[in-house]
Amino acid sequence: MAVDVSQIDPILSKLNEVYSGTTLYREKMDAWTLLRGIMEEYASGNIMENELPPYVREIAVTICAQVAAQGKSYPPEKLTDELLNLVKQQAAASSAAKYMAMMERLSRVRERAKEKKEGLRVL
Repeated sequence: MAVDVSQIDPILSKLNEVYSGTTLYREKMDAWTLLRGIMEEYASGNIMENELPPYVREIAVTICAQVAAQGKSYPPEKLTDELLNLVKQQAAASSAAKYMAMMERLSRVRERAKEKKEGLRVL
């Protein structure tokens, strides 16, 4: 059964597409790690909206140079836009998931506190 990487990690899926046909596995994984780190910092508020494009652009230009050295062409501007959109989408999804997890924890804590309070009332 094949795994749809684009559903699991769209950033990695885009990198797989750009690096396909090259021998640059380590470079792809380095770029993915950097982009995931940037995404996490953006999602947590440590990188502001105006700081994001230069970071992503630098990575995209490096990627395009790497694949060009392997005989593959990809426009840096296009890759920058695509990666920037993916980083923002993943950051939003990550924030939403963290919010939902926090709300679930709060709900469980409230429920336990309610049960404990009701148990004390019986005594």
